[in-house]
Amino acid sequence: MSWNTIIGQIRVKGIIQRALKEQSIAHAYCFYGNEGIGKEAIAFELAKVMNCMNPKVANGNINACDNCKSCKEANNFEHPNISLITPLPSFKAGTDAKHDESPLLKLSDDHYAEYQKHIQLKIQNPYHTIHLPNAQQIRIASIREVKKNIKMTAVQSGRRFFIVSDAEKMTTEASNAFLKTLEEPHDNITFILITSNKELLPKTILSRCQQVYCDILTSQELTTWIHTTQDIPIDEAMLIQAFAQGSITRALEFLDEDMKGMRLDIIDLLRISLKKGIFIVDLMSMIDTLLHDKNRSKVQIMMHLLYLWLRDCFYFIQSPLDHSLIVNIDQTETIQKFTNAFPDADYPAILQEIENSIEMIKRNVHMQLVLITLLLSCRQNFLYKSSHFSHHSIHSGY
Repeated sequence: MSWNTIIGQIRVKGIIQRALKEQSIAHAYCFYGNEGIGKEAIAFELAKVMNCMNPKVANGNINACDNCKSCKEANNFEHPNISLITPLPSFKAGTDAKHDESPLLKLSDDHYAEYQKHIQLKIQNPYHTIHLPNAQQIRIASIREVKKNIKMTAVQSGRRFFIVSDAEKMTTEASNAFLKTLEEPHDNITFILITSNKELLPKTILSRCQQVYCDILTSQELTTWIHTTQDIPIDEAMLIQAFAQGSITRALEFLDEDMKGMRLDIIDLLRISLKKGIFIVDLMSMIDTLLHDKNRSKVQIMMHLLYLWLRDCFYFIQSPLDHSLIVNIDQTETIQKFTNAFPDADYPAILQEIENSIEMIKRNVHMQLVLITLLLSCRQNFLYKSSHFSHHSIHSGY
């Protein structure tokens, strides 16, 4: 990992680089922002640079060499000066009273193996999120371990870093103990809190940290990352990034989804709903096929895909020569034919209908009823509000 492998975050990297050059690394930071945007990656890279034996200066920036013993240890999560604190599952029976034992050693064999598996995944991908089963809290035992390590003499030169992931999950007891640790002066030690929910952290802790907001990734940054690192075609990468909300973690969740296949299914459903004459039998048959596994998450994705496709149609009508905002770029020709068929349709109204339908799916309203109601609204809007409807254009081109 290096600064160059951290996607985007130009502003935040600038803040860190200024602190490195001025040798003014803070006693405590809080890196906050959406999940999956590189907050932990920035924290670990800062810790690695500060412990590098041969730091390099390139283009005015200070970088870790990635070749020395210290960098290799940091890249493998084995550096004695860099500690990661995460929420952990319940400890095995009989270990709570053992204050001197490391929290990781208190885990069951299965939980410890799962933790090591996540560490290996994080070594391979700094954007991997460590979420262990039934790990909802950072307990007092983890903060006691931090306090114990602080009192011990460093075994290796450099600056010590304690990186607290999901910091808002500290219990009240753990938060109070951590606050006392922040209040005590510590030479050559930096605490970095990582959170996607800063408002859940005690204000007393936040007031003692330099708070750094980390930006969501831009559409271009995320699309490029998906395309280049995951070997995904650019048009499909654009679809995935539209769902990811600027987060690499969310993007990774959609990599295994057949986005183009689901888009084809929902557009076919729209096409059937717009057929002239008797259409309801075909419509009900396809809805039943799509809902056979009763997968609400899949239905939500499909409805979002329909939203994006019709939003692209609206953009096309507004600016037919500017395709920069169109997500379904591989569908430009089809979108043009559709908008030619329905130039007077009320696209904002139907987009609002889709948003309402997605909310109903989330609230566990009957999926078949939601889809039928939505598609009948589409039919009413497109067939009867568009005075230029062409039967030939809709069924021959799209």
